[in-house]
Amino acid sequence: MVSPSSTSAEPRSRPQVFLHVGAAKSGTTYLQNVLWHNRDRLREHGVLFPGADAAAHVRAAFDLRRTFFPGASDPEVPGAWPRLVDEIRGWPGTVIVSQELFAPAWRKTVRRAMADLDFADVHVLFTARDLARQIPAHWQEDVKNRYDVSFAEFVNQLKRPNWLDFELSRLFWALQDPVYVLERWAENLPPERVRVVTLPRPGAPRDLLWRRFCAAAGLVPDDYDLAAPFDNPSLGLAETQYLLRLNRMVGAGRLDWHLYNEEVKLFLAQEVLAARPSAVKMTLPAEHLPWASERAAETVEGLRAARYRVVGDLDELIPGAGPGAAPDPDEPCWADVADVGMEAITALLTRLRDEEDRAARIVEPEIPDADLLDMLASRAEELRELTGALTAASVPLARRAVRKAGERYPAVQQLRGAYWRLHGLAARSETARSGTARPGAERSDADTKGR
Repeated sequence: MVSPSSTSAEPRSRPQVFLHVGAAKSGTTYLQNVLWHNRDRLREHGVLFPGADAAAHVRAAFDLRRTFFPGASDPEVPGAWPRLVDEIRGWPGTVIVSQELFAPAWRKTVRRAMADLDFADVHVLFTARDLARQIPAHWQEDVKNRYDVSFAEFVNQLKRPNWLDFELSRLFWALQDPVYVLERWAENLPPERVRVVTLPRPGAPRDLLWRRFCAAAGLVPDDYDLAAPFDNPSLGLAETQYLLRLNRMVGAGRLDWHLYNEEVKLFLAQEVLAARPSAVKMTLPAEHLPWASERAAETVEGLRAARYRVVGDLDELIPGAGPGAAPDPDEPCWADVADVGMEAITALLTRLRDEEDRAARIVEPEIPDADLLDMLASRAEELRELTGALTAASVPLARRAVRKAGERYPAVQQLRGAYWRLHGLAARSETARSGTARPGAERSDADTKGR
């Protein structure tokens, strides 16, 4: 167990760099938000959380690994890792870098990172959570990033003994398996410079993860402000299933990555759907618990054999007993999914209206009027296409809910009427803008009514 200590004052012969490399969905966003929010206080205590903005560590991880999201690019990524290293080199005290996208780096990439940081003593941190919570959380995150694989298929791939040969399982374990990740990141480090922080079980004090992280990184936890909301709220089961069907509807090629990231992931998923009340949370079905427990036990044995320092308790990585009969993640309440669809369409239509209102208020643009109008028209058309896909994704769900729910869900009839009123409003709005029906609209309506 690592004891907390202040890192602020003492001069050191070499700077200390605490490199937090994962795991994804193990409280990393919470910790990163706390660190970014407190970066001025950290500096007062002699600790640097580097970067010009909150995404600097993300870009640095992509640049170091020479990768990005498929089919997309970001002009700020090239050179992001050297820029971060230069900022670290210029700081005389302790530095904390935190980003789970460092975890999947191959050995040669890790060696290059360590060579770039050879002016400092590097400590590697890894936060870990039990698989019963990690697996549903990771699948949900994949869905937010355009994946369209069912939960059953996702778990089946994770169970393969040759998981390195399959993309989904490789992406999961390269981010989530502390033994596999730390074999690479801790290859040439003494065990005492590698710290594993276990996530507390549900019901633990809210700030316990922060306190454990501080113990691992040598911070005094009470020196920092935890008053702001730092959590990364998860989607519920119905919200995730709706997004999954939207992904299947639009496919990988119909929306470019930047549009999807801004409108679907950041706005629709993380602002609109994550804020819905009383969401049904996803849990690992009981049928998978024996395998998850056995896999977790192997992980605990591997970590103990490696003799890394542990903050928390490795037994917390063993899944606990489930809450009883957990819903099948692939069989949500379809009336709930249809309700999500109605809210999604409403949110996107409102956003489209706000975009057009904002465009109408622009005065004296710095670019030629014709070019500006072309840009705005393209932007509006992208949002209309996305809204159309949302509508198309919602129709079969609403009808399915009506068929299956019947009188068991009286609100469905109200939902059905609300949907058709909203659909008619969208069609009239589109016709008013263009003066004619959008190409393919009649076919789409016919297809919809035939389902």
